[in-house]
Amino acid sequence: MIKIAFAGNPNVGKSALINEIAGSSLKVGNWPGVTVEKKEAQFEYKGQTIKLVDLPGVYSLSPYTLEEKITRDYIIDENPDVVINVVDSTNLDRNLYLTMLLKELGKPMIMALNFIDEFEKLNYKLDLKHFEEHIGMEAVPTSALKNRGIKELLEKSLKVAEEHKEQAHSKYELRIDKFLETEMKKVEEFVRTSDEFIPVMKKYSMDFITIKLLEGDNHFLGKLKGYGINRLDLVEESKKRIEDKFDEDVETIFAESRYGAVKGILLHTLKTSLKSRLDFTDKVDKILLNKILGLPIFLILIAGLMGVVFNGAAPLQDWLDGFINGFIGKYAGILVEGTPDWLNSFVLDGLIAGVGGVLVFVPLMLFLYFFLAILEESGYMSRVAFLMDKIMRTMGLNGKAFVPMVLGFGCTVPAIYATRTLEDEKSRRLTALMAPFMSCGARLPVYGLFTAAFFGKTAGMIVMSLYFLGIFVAMIVGLTFRKHEYFKTDDRALLIELPPYRVPSIKMITRSAFTRTGSYLKKATTVIMGVLIILWALTYFPNHGDTENSYMAKFGKTVAPIMKPTGFGDRWEAVAAVVPSIAAKEVVVGFMAQVLPLKETEEETEEVTTFTEDVVEQVKGLGFALKDSFLGVVNISAVGGLFEAPDAETVEEEGVGVVGAVANLWAGDKEGPLKAYSFMVFILLVVPCVVTLAAIKQEFGNKFMWFVTGFLVLVPYVASTLIYQIGRLFI
Repeated sequence: MIKIAFAGNPNVGKSALINEIAGSSLKVGNWPGVTVEKKEAQFEYKGQTIKLVDLPGVYSLSPYTLEEKITRDYIIDENPDVVINVVDSTNLDRNLYLTMLLKELGKPMIMALNFIDEFEKLNYKLDLKHFEEHIGMEAVPTSALKNRGIKELLEKSLKVAEEHKEQAHSKYELRIDKFLETEMKKVEEFVRTSDEFIPVMKKYSMDFITIKLLEGDNHFLGKLKGYGINRLDLVEESKKRIEDKFDEDVETIFAESRYGAVKGILLHTLKTSLKSRLDFTDKVDKILLNKILGLPIFLILIAGLMGVVFNGAAPLQDWLDGFINGFIGKYAGILVEGTPDWLNSFVLDGLIAGVGGVLVFVPLMLFLYFFLAILEESGYMSRVAFLMDKIMRTMGLNGKAFVPMVLGFGCTVPAIYATRTLEDEKSRRLTALMAPFMSCGARLPVYGLFTAAFFGKTAGMIVMSLYFLGIFVAMIVGLTFRKHEYFKTDDRALLIELPPYRVPSIKMITRSAFTRTGSYLKKATTVIMGVLIILWALTYFPNHGDTENSYMAKFGKTVAPIMKPTGFGDRWEAVAAVVPSIAAKEVVVGFMAQVLPLKETEEETEEVTTFTEDVVEQVKGLGFALKDSFLGVVNISAVGGLFEAPDAETVEEEGVGVVGAVANLWAGDKEGPLKAYSFMVFILLVVPCVVTLAAIKQEFGNKFMWFVTGFLVLVPYVASTLIYQIGRLFI
């Protein structure tokens, strides 16, 4: 197998190039033990197995950030056969700094001069032959968007890998000051003549060892201790002489040398025109990053994104739900007809409902990833960090964390996955801890049921208060945990490069959306299926479908005394409803309809249809869903509907008389509305759903998922108790 690693700055098109080379075989996962996204692809080419690895976008190879550490460690430890250094050809002066650092690692390398189509439009000229001579490697002009130079890049990469097959490290010479060069040679000689460095030299290039010793790189010095190397007196003497001579620390001196080398190379090889692609970007940024207009425009865009994602996905989700539970459920029911009741219920209520619970999120994830990819590829996502940074920093986060928070109003699941847009892991954790408090759309049916039963005309105000309460709790959580070591991010000013605006490639964003959605589907299915089957068993046994005497009901009756301080603990039905709500919040309405006595209704006669008629009906339904989905995308004004609780009539569709039955929970109790409000607060703040937990597990691991689960049980308990106990003082 030939391993090819892609390294470069963020937004230089590494993923797009891999997509073009490997087709649709790109797989997304996480680097072992961390949540930084790992993309790789494997394919056959001319009888050889090629593995492409997309390393995280970085600006340097210091060990200060997780992404830089991953990139550096992968190239050193995994020893790829060749590194493709992807650079933005229209921004060489910035991109070539990383090239210098990569060369110090001493691995076989080739350069992809990406965005060459934009480079040519700007009338820039590069003397490629002399550029390659000065930079010390082959460079291939490429454009992932126009599919240019892709095959040549692959062919030359394989050639470089073959040529350097037996070579431990490539030679690299940084053109520097004579005095610095002399001191470097002294350190190099010291390393060569020290026996304890023999195993170190096999792993690291001499250039890397020398520079890191002089820079005093703590990460590297820590590695040396593992080889039993502790005394570096000679290196310290050289370092002191250099710093005395230049009156600067060695790290800065080397950085300036690299920038000087880059400047020298470009001075002799690159000619730029007066025309700059940054002109357009600057003009747009004057509006989008304007101190007065920037934030309102951003909020409108985010609101529009929510409208497009959730309104566009909803019809397809409804159709999918009907297809699985109606069509597939109907014929699965025919297949299991005559089998024992428990098997019948297991197939229909456990398996089919379980699969449905996962699949109905697929349209939502597709829409979300598609439009997030547009924001990312266009360059606007970086502006979000800039706009919201000041506000979000008060909670220990950077501006990018605002996007997952807003998405949480629609659904917590995509909000958790959207934390991938944040660069550092601690910010992701804190955002993932706060996002579940945003009141998602699935909670609205519960609000609708309880406000219709207890609050009448003031229902709207009550629902709005719940939204604000969720935001308030999230802010308190952010302010509380921002100082905790596990969540505390480095208190450094946000340094972010604002890439130029680009028209996103439809092929790129479509691939990105499908790849990410496939990853969600593959990994989430097993977890969710397992949990839903357990929930089915708890509500079915031991009395075969008698919900009121199920294990779930027994649990509710047992836990009810513990929930007494919250007010709603005096009714086991309300307590027990919290458990299935973790499967999905909408389940609460159905659960209440099952366990509370409803008024008698006449049974409707189900129309008998043939298989062909059902298929035609489903096809028609899909057509209508696609049409409604399109209308949902274009009708951005409908975004307001995301915040409206369903009316009593809609709620009644879940169970005739359920509003009245819920009102009877605390009929004649003057504290009834307060207890209902306390219950809604609990539903607002408790674990959103198992899909969210699956997403958290996938993104942050088991331990963090259990921590979040416990936290999202404790917080609603405390909040509901406070609200009920304080509220009683005013009744």
